[in-house]
Amino acid sequence: MKKVFVTGGTGSLGRALIKRIKQMGWPIVVYSRDEGKQALYFADEDIVRIIGDVRDLEKLKTSMILHKPDYVIHTAALKRVDDMEFHPDECVKTNIKGSENVAIAALRAGVKKCMLISTDKACQPVNVYGSSKFIAERIFTNFDYNSDSTIFASVRYGNVIASRGSFIPLWKRLIESNQKIKVTSMECSRFLFTLDDAVDTVLGALENAQGGEVFIPKINSYSMGTVIEAMRLLCDVGNIDYDIVGMRPGEKIHEDMLGETELSFTYEIDDKLLVVIPQYTNKAHTYNTKYTGAHFNSSLHLENDADKLSKLIKVGIGL
Repeated sequence: MKKVFVTGGTGSLGRALIKRIKQMGWPIVVYSRDEGKQALYFADEDIVRIIGDVRDLEKLKTSMILHKPDYVIHTAALKRVDDMEFHPDECVKTNIKGSENVAIAALRAGVKKCMLISTDKACQPVNVYGSSKFIAERIFTNFDYNSDSTIFASVRYGNVIASRGSFIPLWKRLIESNQKIKVTSMECSRFLFTLDDAVDTVLGALENAQGGEVFIPKINSYSMGTVIEAMRLLCDVGNIDYDIVGMRPGEKIHEDMLGETELSFTYEIDDKLLVVIPQYTNKAHTYNTKYTGAHFNSSLHLENDADKLSKLIKVGIGL
């Protein structure tokens, strides 16, 4: 039995992780600055609730030393791409400095494994949010290099269907009320998977982490045209009315999950999970199966089956 400390536990992924971890029977500590959502989601005596911000190093250290978690899963972050373009200072404080604080506290508390939840936008970043997560990944890799006790690693993943801020539930509501949806560009493609898949990825990474790695799920991507057709099937309508509104600040046409420069360091865990070992490491990684496929740009891994995506969305939003 392992005790797990989850930062940002009131977010979509945090709640899904906590739900799964509870089913495993492991003790849980939730660390979040949102006291309202803590009371709403975790009014449960089996879960320790701590109101705190990852910007507060002393609170993090005190909390981890007091509760002695085996594992830390760091999901807390500022995540809105367009907002972070205009508030890079706040992004740095939470996503970079906050991640460093979590790593420092985990090391001081003797945590066994500390996992950063990153994003596909950290791979070859073009926006403030992605850049902040790229640096956070490097911070965790560097902490691992200098640690002979705590293992630090990261997980990247793509757009989670029905997570907070996902466009899928919004589109569904608009389509069902006969309103127009807004599409940035029909050329866009995005990696999509469910919250359950995201939880599987994080827990798989936690189990397999040996030190400093970045774990990446092998998932499909979809063009906006395929997404629109899948939503038409899901909502059972004739045609969907939409406006092309153009790219938001900081957006990419296609996303990257695994860069070309990372291929030389990439291995396969199984048919669902890849791992990139750090270029500088003092750990004896034991991964044996070298990855020989293409880099993961969303334009290269397109799944054009709208019916398949419709069923995936149905599962993702819990229908």
